Amino acid sequence: RLMGDGETLHYQSVVPGAGADGAAAAEGFFDLANARCVRYTVAVGEREAREGRGGGEGDGETNEASGSSRAGEVELVVEQDQSLHDSCGGIVWESAYALEQYMRLNIGRICASPPVKRKRGLSRCKVLELGAGAGLLGLAVAARGAKATVLTDHPNAMPLLERNVRRNSALFEPVGKKRKKRGDANADAETTTTTTSKSKSKPKCMPLDWTNDAHVDAVAREGPFEIILATDVVFNETLVTPLLAAIRACGGPRTIAYVCIQERCAAAFNAFRRLASSALGTAREVPREELGFVDEECVLFELKATMDVFADARRELSVE
Repeated sequence: RLMGDGETLHYQSVVPGAGADGAAAAEGFFDLANARCVRYTVAVGEREAREGRGGGEGDGETNEASGSSRAGEVELVVEQDQSLHDSCGGIVWESAYALEQYMRLNIGRICASPPVKRKRGLSRCKVLELGAGAGLLGLAVAARGAKATVLTDHPNAMPLLERNVRRNSALFEPVGKKRKKRGDANADAETTTTTTSKSKSKPKCMPLDWTNDAHVDAVAREGPFEIILATDVVFNETLVTPLLAAIRACGGPRTIAYVCIQERCAAAFNAFRRLASSALGTAREVPREELGFVDEECVLFELKATMDVFADARRELSVE
């Protein structure tokens, strides 16, 4: 069940760290892409995020969505569907792991710095994922306590995405503990549940075809989003402009977007690189050493909102 072909593989056990050779990493990614499900350990504690821990061997049994395998960690389980030939959303691609690693190491800085600048961090941020696919990246950010998370993809990919949100729903329920009823002679059998922590916001799934104005408008009404994430979404040159327009429609004066891609189509990649700044105002290609991911074919772009793009909305901002 845990490590067999076509079954479930644990990412942190299969893929070596950044210091490993590329061949070993490539073999690990190949095995993950062919697995029925992927288990992924999410560091959610302050210390883990600061130190960049991603989880250990994780040899415990997974009950669809596990609780904490060790302090400050939870485990996601996402199903993959390699049969989605008309959509690349059936597999967790390398770029999703790369951006999740970057978020894990940098989310605190991102939330505290302009343009986001939320004093209470991720808990005050709305997060949108475009082309969420199996949902691993967005689920991981939601598990860290985002104020709200919306996961989107083409309608053809929605059944898998929705199943994976349901599969991990236990991670977004209140954490409680049982205590004995006072004065009850049968206290060992009679218990009541007391909530000990607030639940995290469960991700919402919405269909989003970037060329469909109704889809874009519906998602934009959930925003504006402080953080927009997308991976492996640049594969067709004709879709680059609609993608950037969707980012702009869903953004606002506090928005930062991260798009992590591989060069699937040279024309599309070059068009995105040329036009990326049109979405929010500025764009930069994150240096490979800053991304620090084992697969060097992953390229990360950072798009930031600027005053001129969202001037009217910025004037209306109140002090948080």
